[in-house]
Amino acid sequence: MQVESAVNDKTGLETALGECPDSLGAGLETRDCSDSSGPDAPEALRGQSDAGSALPADDDKVVRNRDLSVLKREASDALAALGAAHAVVSSARLAQIQTIRTEVDRGTVEQDALIEVAGDYQAWQNDQVRLFDALALVLGITVPEGSAFDQIDEEMEAAAAEHLNALTAEYQRRLLTDQFEAGPKEG
Repeated sequence: MQVESAVNDKTGLETALGECPDSLGAGLETRDCSDSSGPDAPEALRGQSDAGSALPADDDKVVRNRDLSVLKREASDALAALGAAHAVVSSARLAQIQTIRTEVDRGTVEQDALIEVAGDYQAWQNDQVRLFDALALVLGITVPEGSAFDQIDEEMEAAAAEHLNALTAEYQRRLLTDQFEAGPKEG
């Protein structure tokens, strides 16, 4: 196991943990979206207290009516927020690792605890990197003015609408599948 070998060799762990890409989110504009009812909230989140508990705004209307630059901005905002959330958790896990490492050195905690937290840290860190990679990808794409349907020839609109309906149905199916697989939340 990569984590275990890194933990067994202190310099390996320090090297593995020292590669935290703290600068990935540097310079990104941030926005507080905790109030999902305000005018600055993305339209898909307005009026929702828990964005994960409801389906987004009608995809058909969004794709047909919203300017592509707005969609790009909303996707960027969501990825930046989720990436920042992962960065916060990653930092907390790193601090926890450093504390546990000290306790392992003193002999007050078993090394298995350090291995477990290090694995959790790496998972959060890997997701953080993927999120900021996705953000860079979204920020790097060029979108023309207008909506998606403004870019489609009139004779292709019916086929495009059918495709959009299929994409929307698949997205909603995936959300429902994820909800059922996760099961009811305890607490």
